[in-house]
Amino acid sequence: MVKDLSEESALEAAQEILKMSPLPDGLFVTNDFEAVVCMQALRREGFRVPEDIAVVGFNNDTISKLVEPQLTTINYPGRDMGEITARNLINHLKGVGNIAQTNTIIIKSELIIRDSSKRKK
Repeated sequence: MVKDLSEESALEAAQEILKMSPLPDGLFVTNDFEAVVCMQALRREGFRVPEDIAVVGFNNDTISKLVEPQLTTINYPGRDMGEITARNLINHLKGVGNIAQTNTIIIKSELIIRDSSKRKK
């Protein structure tokens, strides 16, 4: 639904979500900034987060802790991913590794549950 990672695109996505009937129970959004923009747009229209719709972001940016309610997010080790990629590229350039051969590398991510996805009982 989101075309790019701009604020405008997140607002457009929020407008499309508002047209849905029924409204989805929750959203998983491309990144934390986009999730916060969507969440705020929904709240401006009178929807409660997470009571009416839960919101989850991705990348554990600082904004996820600054917004109210705090945003549930996926923390992924971007730095580790970059270091592993750079190491593989350097090894290829040194002739140590063959870039045509692929390896599966699993890097653990973590779900950080905050208030934007906690349903009140």
